[in-house]
Amino acid sequence: MMEDLSLHVLDLAENAVSAGAGRIEIAINENRTRDLLTIRIKDDGRGMTAAELERALDPFFTTKRKRTGLGLALLAQTAGLCGGDVAVASASGRGTRVLARFQFGHIDRPPLTRMTETIMMLVFGHPEIDFRYRHRRNGRVFSFRSLDVVGRSGPAWNPETIRAVRAALARGLKKIGAR
Repeated sequence: MMEDLSLHVLDLAENAVSAGAGRIEIAINENRTRDLLTIRIKDDGRGMTAAELERALDPFFTTKRKRTGLGLALLAQTAGLCGGDVAVASASGRGTRVLARFQFGHIDRPPLTRMTETIMMLVFGHPEIDFRYRHRRNGRVFSFRSLDVVGRSGPAWNPETIRAVRAALARGLKKIGAR
């Protein structure tokens, strides 16, 4: 089990990058009233064949060079241990959607605490990709689109842009009561 759910988000988004995605949507919904935390990742990458999709949660299946595909399997295990589940939908050439649900108040649910750092790693590691991040917490919503700040043409690795992205993420998450 990963010690922070933001690491699962990072892993899923990196998988989408590896699958050739040009747009990756990350949606987090924290709802204490319904005792539910959901993480949705949607991409426009190459997707999976029916055979790959059937084995997507198998820890010993991967389409990469390494011998295990633990990311989705670990996420599914964590969700299951926390009163939730994972659903994966994909079609070859049409992208992939992952939905993970957790019982919000479950004693074993890892925290979701490093989303600013996670989104920054994705944005600055892959400035050509359109990352769309939406975080809802108890009815309040924060949205961020990487291309609104970074843009596809300019250099992403300059101090002003880094500060602007960090400030926008920190301010937006603080406004809705998240980290």
